[in-house]
Amino acid sequence: MHDIRFLVLLLEGFAAISGLYYYQKKPTDKAVGFFSYFLLLTFFVEAIALIPTIIYWNESLHFLKETFWYSNFWLYNPYLIISFVVYILYFKWNISNERVKNIINKSLILFVVICILNLIFSDVFFQSHSVVTYILGSFLLVGVIFYYYFEILLSFKILSIKRKISFYISFPALLFFLTTTPIIIYFKYFNNKSPEFVEMSGSVMIAMNIFMYGAYSIAFLSLANKKKTSSKNLENAF
Repeated sequence: MHDIRFLVLLLEGFAAISGLYYYQKKPTDKAVGFFSYFLLLTFFVEAIALIPTIIYWNESLHFLKETFWYSNFWLYNPYLIISFVVYILYFKWNISNERVKNIINKSLILFVVICILNLIFSDVFFQSHSVVTYILGSFLLVGVIFYYYFEILLSFKILSIKRKISFYISFPALLFFLTTTPIIIYFKYFNNKSPEFVEMSGSVMIAMNIFMYGAYSIAFLSLANKKKTSSKNLENAF
């Protein structure tokens, strides 16, 4: 299993490099640049998160089992807040309705405040994934993505959907968070009682990571050299 996790880490790094390549080809797409640097941050976070695995498999490092390095919840919980903020901001920047964008901004501020307070005033920070962060973040993100789809259906954007990188990011992200949210919710209750659940959830998480970052990489590389469809061409489509 640890070999597969290392493969996932490489794929995350490749997705980040692919995103930066896309941004180099299309530097006017600031939202993708922002998202690509976030993917690079994800790679470094996941690299640090492998430390407990390294400690486990190296007997000479077993003295670190009594330290915070043998757990990565302290790393993932703040990162998870950042992750949802980045995803939500990215799709907000692909939405045109100013009123909806205003609502998203206020919701995002409230989300961050609630999540930080939860980490401060509960014992979750070092002990488990923050269910509050995952549920609220997933709920808000799914809502933003669905509105993004709704706006596409009601505009000219649908005619150039095949060339929009945001669309290819939205579907893997949506599927990933809808699939992994139940696992995060129940993991706290089953991690010490059901080894089968832990094994199954680990396999699902790895599979979804491979799917998501693989899809990102393919989308970035396939669209990097494609020209943007002009508004004149969209009008001619009618």
